[in-house]
Amino acid sequence: MFRTDNQQELVDQFAVMIREQDAKFVAGLAVQMAMDLLNLAPKRKQKNCLKTLQAFNGRQLVTVKNCLTGQPVEIRREDMGTVNDPSMERFHSM
Repeated sequence: MFRTDNQQELVDQFAVMIREQDAKFVAGLAVQMAMDLLNLAPKRKQKNCLKTLQAFNGRQLVTVKNCLTGQPVEIRREDMGTVNDPSMERFHSM
């Protein structure tokens, strides 16, 4: 993927922070920077950015406990609380 010089510098600086600082500090700084940058973008771009973040977070795996067997099961975060969630009774009643 092509990156501008500024984009590469940002990636490099974050790599240094992640390597040398506490992860919570780096995450907090990244959130603050993202909020500042989001305010500079047009509303349409802001909504697209937020949709991308929601899709990324929805694909992350989380561990839930199967309500019948008690065994841990990994599912996507976006499936929690739906009929695809084995920790819910309606999963087993379908």
